[in-house]
Amino acid sequence: RIASLDAASFQAQLASSASGQQLLQITNNPTCGVDFYYLKFWTVGGAGETTESSGALMVPTGTTAACSGARPIVLYAHATQTDKTANIADITNTSNTEGALIAAMFAAQGYIVVAPNYAGYDISTLGYHPFLNATQQSAEMMDILTAARTALPQTFTPATTDSGKLFVTGYSEGGFVAMATLRAMEAAGDTVTAAAPMSGPYALEAFGDAI
Repeated sequence: RIASLDAASFQAQLASSASGQQLLQITNNPTCGVDFYYLKFWTVGGAGETTESSGALMVPTGTTAACSGARPIVLYAHATQTDKTANIADITNTSNTEGALIAAMFAAQGYIVVAPNYAGYDISTLGYHPFLNATQQSAEMMDILTAARTALPQTFTPATTDSGKLFVTGYSEGGFVAMATLRAMEAAGDTVTAAAPMSGPYALEAFGDAI
């Protein structure tokens, strides 16, 4: 567990920066506190090689029904990141704006959030990132979801459980990853409640022609 913030503390942290203040205008004040966990798991690279990867598990906390008990999961794919050391789980890093965004938008509103850093980033020893590789990236999303569901009962808030509802979303590169994950999970017969891929390069051949 990297950090544990109650709703008031998280609101104060967001309100201390200009970007956080803008975010609060969109999300309103946090309903729940959030526990931020750094999750490590095994996945495979673009050539099928084994690699350790990492990501975030954000668990809502609080005594109200909206913040505890059976809660839905948001599986989130982040946008293109140029910093190899980036860790979306580290809410203590003030440059982690995307981590703060999904925490405020989803976790602090009562959703369990699961988000990978992607192979090639953070602790992954791959010398590359499988960018827009639908097979690899969708499999990694499914791998971290499995890891998060395994880890959830071992957290400091074991009373917060998986309700079985799963929402898949992501932005930019993550929009592509979210759509690929939806397709892969449907092919595997897994349940996805809803998906909202955002601003992704979905038609890659047409995109290549355009540029």
